[in-house]
Amino acid sequence: MERHDVTRFYEDSDGPSLSSKTEEEEKSLKFGFGWCSPNWMQWIHNAKWLLLFLGAISFIQQLAVNALFPVGLSTLERQFSLTSTHTGIISSWYDFAVLLVVFPICHFGRTAHKGRWIGLGGLVMAAGSLVCALPHFIIEPYDPSHEHVKNSTDIGQCDASLDPLRSAEASECPPVPTKFDVFANYNNKYFLLFLLGQSLHGIGSTPLFSIGTAYIDENVSQTASPLYLAIHGVISSFGPVIGLFSGGFLLRFYVDFDRVETVPLDRMDPRWIGAWWVGFVGAGITMLFASLPILGFARELPEAKAHRLKDVNQANAASHEAAKKLEQEEDNSLRATIKIVWTMLHNQTFIILMIIGIAESVIVNGFSAFMPKILETILSVSPAVGSYMASVVIFAAATGLLFGGWIIRHLKMQVSPISLFTSFLPLQVGGMFKFTIICEIASLLFLCNFLISCPPRQFAGINVGYDLEPVRSVNLSSSCNADCACTKEWNPVCDAEKGVMFFSACSAGCRKKVEENGTLSVKWEDCECLSYGQSDYDPSQTLTSEYCKTDCGYNLVFFMVLLFFAVVATFAAAIPQQQMMLRVVPFDQRTIAIGVNWTFLRLFGFIPGGILFGWIIDKSCLHWGEKCGVATNCLVYDPRKQAIIILALAIVCKLVATLACIFGYITYTPTDSDQAASLATVDSHGPLSLMVNDDRLPEEHHKETRY
Repeated sequence: MERHDVTRFYEDSDGPSLSSKTEEEEKSLKFGFGWCSPNWMQWIHNAKWLLLFLGAISFIQQLAVNALFPVGLSTLERQFSLTSTHTGIISSWYDFAVLLVVFPICHFGRTAHKGRWIGLGGLVMAAGSLVCALPHFIIEPYDPSHEHVKNSTDIGQCDASLDPLRSAEASECPPVPTKFDVFANYNNKYFLLFLLGQSLHGIGSTPLFSIGTAYIDENVSQTASPLYLAIHGVISSFGPVIGLFSGGFLLRFYVDFDRVETVPLDRMDPRWIGAWWVGFVGAGITMLFASLPILGFARELPEAKAHRLKDVNQANAASHEAAKKLEQEEDNSLRATIKIVWTMLHNQTFIILMIIGIAESVIVNGFSAFMPKILETILSVSPAVGSYMASVVIFAAATGLLFGGWIIRHLKMQVSPISLFTSFLPLQVGGMFKFTIICEIASLLFLCNFLISCPPRQFAGINVGYDLEPVRSVNLSSSCNADCACTKEWNPVCDAEKGVMFFSACSAGCRKKVEENGTLSVKWEDCECLSYGQSDYDPSQTLTSEYCKTDCGYNLVFFMVLLFFAVVATFAAAIPQQQMMLRVVPFDQRTIAIGVNWTFLRLFGFIPGGILFGWIIDKSCLHWGEKCGVATNCLVYDPRKQAIIILALAIVCKLVATLACIFGYITYTPTDSDQAASLATVDSHGPLSLMVNDDRLPEEHHKETRY
């Protein structure tokens, strides 16, 4: 059975013995910062502590990018007049930044000090989080009633006498951009600041998730790698969990609590904007301190060479033969790297794995960016509740990662199916491809939960008429508010008795505002549109400034349970796919393989995924907000249309991934190491001890080698 040639990385002119290290070599394997590497600090210089510190940085990165942004999407759209396409671009811009730098980082980081690159990347991410919080400090304090500040008598009521004043205020708007100004909607300075912050997030996180994966893989044994990477994935996945909970909690505080003396709105008011920016400030400061320990790790851990001597090459046969030819060119130049990439692009299994990853990344990035908002729309819940419910998805992802890593370890999976007819494991073991196929089919079936939905909120004049009959187009005007001189300001009110909402108190024909003492709750009386097409109405009946509550019943539970298992199945296949990506290329080309894979995933998967989901959400919009004749953010969505379009996209992506898996399973050509028996040998100690493939004969099996 073939082992890796480690001499290309660890040259030793005195011989291969691990005990013949020079004093200089031993010093290079110490934890420290430059000349400061005392012996008392070396107790943390091992794989477990490396895993912990890398996990901490990944945790904060996931919290900032995959939790704080998704939780705050609805809030950002309202405060900064952004569409879902805008926020989709912001989400995908992170991946665009990754795409720009991933290949150079993988090329130079292949032989560079990976720990230092990851630590410096963490500092860049810290700057990105602080830039994302910057819009809060440069925008004027949020005023939910900004259109009425010049007229104290105008409180949004139905009053025909206010028509001249409201018309005069509308005439003060700047000229509306012409349709030929394609950049009119994208020159928002706050939008550009978020793009800058996401650019720094993407650039800074690229070393962590490209050479960081190789950094772990190179410093642990080959079969310990799946569990270490699974644990790293689980630690990372808790970032979005904590981020969703903390982000939802922060939305309970008013956005300008640091700049106003009194809060002007009740938390239940649909115009409420929470303190989205606090999370970014906290993430930036925490990342700054979390990045420092990684800078102290050496190029490799002291036990790395011992693991390399025992690892087995599972590269695809064709790629393996091409790699042998490249070994004759001991050159780290760009020309040699291009040759390696060219060889990988002729590795059929590698290409298939990238296709699978692209199909999955479209869905994963779309859901990770918009899951709180999707749940908010489909299940008719508030942004804070949507963020809490989205945390269930993160728990499911962590469960899937652990399950996938455990399956590989427990069944000792290789890339292709292996028949083990030995006394050590007398059963038929399916390969990673087969396990991935099962997971893809299972997740496809569970995603049918999008056929389940909660009753949508009824908005008079938008999705139902003022007589509660179905409508085909939006029309906020009716005989009950014809003499109200209403503006297009969004200030929704709810008729709790009928479960019907109105665009504003004015559009409901309300003439009297009632404020309860000691609370910020606002109620309206004398609302003519409460007649609902009848001849009379009760003037004492009230409307409240809040969203109407909907009764979803068990549909909500069924939806979330099926979504949980769909995510578990999706992420259970992630670890096998990652392991196959590392195993079907030669050992010394793993870093470049990760870079090539990330490049294609970002270019054709993550970037289109976020923008596509944003476009889908905008397409399901029933009514847009308007300011000075320009559409701002969507105010009312069609949840049924949104769910069907998302389900159709998910089915297409899952079918592509499943068919690619089947094709890869059929066509994979293993090397001799894939066809050999797996014999047990102890590779490490403690709770993370795992089994590795060995090339000894059965009678030699009792002679264990410990490190």
